[in-house]
Amino acid sequence: MVERTSLEGAVSVVTGGGGDIGGGIAAELAAAGSDVVIADVDVLDTEYNQRSSEEIGGASRAQGAVERVEDHGRRAHVVECDVTKADQVEAMVDDVVAEFGRIDVLANNAGIITVAPVEEMAEAEWDAVMDVNVKGMFLVARAAIPHLRDAEGTIVNTASIAGSIGAAGLAHYCASKHAVLGLTKSLSLELAPEVTVNAVCPGIVETPMWEDVLTPELGESYADTIDRVIPMGRDQTPEDMGRLAVFFAENRNVTGQSVVVDGGILQNVI
Repeated sequence: MVERTSLEGAVSVVTGGGGDIGGGIAAELAAAGSDVVIADVDVLDTEYNQRSSEEIGGASRAQGAVERVEDHGRRAHVVECDVTKADQVEAMVDDVVAEFGRIDVLANNAGIITVAPVEEMAEAEWDAVMDVNVKGMFLVARAAIPHLRDAEGTIVNTASIAGSIGAAGLAHYCASKHAVLGLTKSLSLELAPEVTVNAVCPGIVETPMWEDVLTPELGESYADTIDRVIPMGRDQTPEDMGRLAVFFAENRNVTGQSVVVDGGILQNVI
């Protein structure tokens, strides 16, 4: 068994790496010594893209993550990949192995969100969120597992505090993140002892998800939401999630865990 205490020379894959949290994870993995592959897509094959917009724009924005990785002196590589398509996922993994020869860390981070109450939600909207947030993680993990076993590597799944609570208008999103936690626990048993599997659960991070979707739904400013629900009085950052991902990747006796990074939101229940 590898006793990894450093990611120096490792190869990491970050799905959804063109987004804010994905970029933070990529940067922190690079700071720890890993080369990083950034996998993302601009448009999903559904009318329900991120925030119900026409496109996700992840592949186009991936250059920002590339620059952050290279600022740490590590190699960055971009692959356009829709994680809901098995053929694209398998091609992405083949590309990574051909380019780098190995996969040590899989940061399963791709995800989307829309808002609608169940009674008004289209079947296609439910499917889109579940396909990206759950099926996508399954497909990427399945394709990468043989290489992660060889490297005695790690999987870090991005879940959410929504995996521990319910939220009106977000039944599909909350269900998807509950599913991510179940997938994480099951994979940790299937892949032990070679591969560790854990989940990062972000709280409130200043991303387009909050700016364009959740803040308007709440009917209050982003700053007011922070003051109201976060005991620590500040929002969380993509780099917070990245540092936790590095912790998981470097610690061989931590597996099957989900760690909340939310400034105390889930403790603030009264």
